[in-house]
Amino acid sequence: MINASFYFRVASYLNAHPEELPLFFEKADSLEVFANIFGMLKSDVRAKAVKIASRLIIKIARQIADTGYRSGQLKLVRGFNDGAEIELDRSLENYTEAPERGILENIVSYTRQKERKAFVIMLDHSYSMKGLKVILAAITAASIAHHFKRDYATLAFSNKVSVLKGVDDKTGPERVLERLFALELQGDTDIRLVLEAGLREVGKFERKFGLILTDGAWNQGGDPLEVAARYDKLSVIGFPPAKVEKVRQLAMKGKGEFSFVENESQIAEAILRCLK
Repeated sequence: MINASFYFRVASYLNAHPEELPLFFEKADSLEVFANIFGMLKSDVRAKAVKIASRLIIKIARQIADTGYRSGQLKLVRGFNDGAEIELDRSLENYTEAPERGILENIVSYTRQKERKAFVIMLDHSYSMKGLKVILAAITAASIAHHFKRDYATLAFSNKVSVLKGVDDKTGPERVLERLFALELQGDTDIRLVLEAGLREVGKFERKFGLILTDGAWNQGGDPLEVAARYDKLSVIGFPPAKVEKVRQLAMKGKGEFSFVENESQIAEAILRCLK
């Protein structure tokens, strides 16, 4: 267990030697240490550290995000268009029954019908979300950005909601992370409030997907379960010391995935489960 004096010494050294920041972030545990010394860094050193940490986080996010994912439902249609997938058995059956129509006329293929759907990620930044949990939230936010690229929103919440990226905002992941690291940890946890804000962000879309990251159950704003049920899919990633059975209820009501993450090695699998 690393004690507070270690973090103080690291922060003091980097404040005196900011040119060492690139070398510091080459170490395996640099992101976790950075999260714990964040508030001890001078403002100018902190700004440089955020830029380097963000590049590292985005690199991790790119490795996680399934950028080849294709959304939309498959529909069986006659003929073939660019990007369609031929249904071989049905096409051969058609040709056998009516060879005079020729091959092209008998082809049956699947085309992917685009759905108007949007995704909102909601990050707890109440006072208890300290240390490594901030880094895991940042990795998740960047992964969502690289996966969806558009039609997604990023919200942060405690007993109020901050919009880091609106669904129509073209802000890139670097700017989203900058805004995330600029937030002060504060307040209690009002999950109902952020779920309602999330629905407003994606209200114009046919299908509404969401993901909440939190380390605690709601203790303000009333029961959020009824609002969770209004999402087409609402997933939850919980961190200690959250009570698993309580926060799992959100995912159950939201017909989504639930993961409980205790260290950095578990976050990639949790994110990919939510993107299924």
